[in-house]
Amino acid sequence: MPAAEKSYLRTGNRNAAIRLLAFHHGGGSALSFLPLARSLPEECETFIFELAGRAGDADRITAADYEEAYTRFAADAVDVVDRPVVVIGHSLGALFAHNVACLLPDAQRELVRTVIVSASRSAAATAETAPMPAEPFVVRSRASLLGELRNFGGVRPEFLEDADFVDAAVTLLGHDLHLADTYTLPQPGPTSVPHQVWYGTDDATLSREERARWNESCLAPPVHRGFPGGHFYLYERPEAGAALAELVAGTVAAAAGSSA
Repeated sequence: MPAAEKSYLRTGNRNAAIRLLAFHHGGGSALSFLPLARSLPEECETFIFELAGRAGDADRITAADYEEAYTRFAADAVDVVDRPVVVIGHSLGALFAHNVACLLPDAQRELVRTVIVSASRSAAATAETAPMPAEPFVVRSRASLLGELRNFGGVRPEFLEDADFVDAAVTLLGHDLHLADTYTLPQPGPTSVPHQVWYGTDDATLSREERARWNESCLAPPVHRGFPGGHFYLYERPEAGAALAELVAGTVAAAAGSSA
């Protein structure tokens, strides 16, 4: 972290015309978004928001529930949304991207050009089924979390043979998915902020019906875009990164046009 009191990693041109706000997946870290951030146009600065509890972050206590984690992200997001922004979140991060963008103060919410929710169950479905446990590892056992690590992919198989790695990964994932299990929808209801729903066409963990329910959270139907790959297509294949760079470039051009 560039500063202990902030919840983001900041990279890129500080005089950029627009900013990207990114939220990583459960069990991951801000580092997962760095390659994507570095491939974006020079006119874009990136803020990668990171949950507490990652390696080298022992001073920050893991959030007790979704609301606590969201509140910290939102406070920092308010400080950095002072120009046009694109917001992206992958898997668990999509829930934070959606809520943060929807709940910004009015003037700042108008600066959000697009929210990309990637590889994620819809906000509505997540909230409907959230069991609201008092703490992690109540509704998800360590054995079931290990199963999720295997099913979602993103971890090299040989790492799952290392007992210390598995213990640390399951512990981190358990705390992160507790946030999804305590998720609440932003109020008062569907948002006018434009959304895009991105997904891997080979992602067996996310059904078409689940993706379609993102429409319930948006006043205008979101754009749905499929890309080659599984649950971690965003990090593992080039197509989505190229699409993100193209979207950012278009946002830069639109911002320049509006200020001309």
